[in-house]
Amino acid sequence: MIIKERFNLLKNLDNIINIDKSELSKYVIDDDVRKLYVVLKLNEKRMSHFALTKILNIIANEKDRIKVVAFSNYSLPVTYNLKTKQIIINLTSFGTDDITPTNPDPKNLFAAVLYGVCFGNIIDKNIKLNINFSATISSYLLTIFIRLFGKEYGLLGLYSSEIIKLNFLINCYILKSFFGIKTSKELYRMASGNSKYNYKNIEELLKNYDFSNIEDFIKSISDLKVMPGLNRYNFTAKILKIIGLNFLPALEDYGRFMSLIAASTVQGSTLIPTFISKYNEGEYKKLVDITTKIVK
Repeated sequence: MIIKERFNLLKNLDNIINIDKSELSKYVIDDDVRKLYVVLKLNEKRMSHFALTKILNIIANEKDRIKVVAFSNYSLPVTYNLKTKQIIINLTSFGTDDITPTNPDPKNLFAAVLYGVCFGNIIDKNIKLNINFSATISSYLLTIFIRLFGKEYGLLGLYSSEIIKLNFLINCYILKSFFGIKTSKELYRMASGNSKYNYKNIEELLKNYDFSNIEDFIKSISDLKVMPGLNRYNFTAKILKIIGLNFLPALEDYGRFMSLIAASTVQGSTLIPTFISKYNEGEYKKLVDITTKIVK
């Protein structure tokens, strides 16, 4: 499994950070862990969730594992600091620089910590998924792509025959970008097996794309006539408009993808829309089942 250093769609924003303890301390809010615990404990009865007890225990008993900061130049709510091996919760993404009983919304705060614990566990424990799980991720993303772009590009009508090719290209991207499949021969064979698409007539064209890079993946969708004219800008704009900023990292990084799936299970949170569970309920459930094991 591959954890990306930075994101292409977010203007090379760092995925994980690497700063020493003294530098990090400049951004840590006063009494960060105590405030975090008090707010979540006060709202415990309002938040029924499989990981709530686990998260509260981590905050109470592993106080050095989480730091709450205000990074004015970092747009995401969660990251991980390699030097201190700590989960970082960034309040600036919620429009504040402190924790009060109502701000950020306790459900958003809980979702962020759940997100962070899942992300931190993936990095700390080097958690890897079985390669067969790539088909589940790809199938789920296929549904999202069809829902977001299908009508605009005729995938729900005249050009519905292109869906199988789209499925193949998504599998190529996930297998390469998330799972690190190295050789083109193996990549195409596995993507074809997952999607049931015969790629032989486009095999030479596929060599033009680096499927570890989301921009090349988007370009392949356009060039190979699945969604002609799609580019990183209109792709990103549609994701931002429908699902929001916090979902973009999930499209580039395996750790972010699984962690945001976990965060989406927090009912009432707006950190990541809970409606993403409706895109493909069967595959979404499989993804959630995996995240419960990662959080444990």
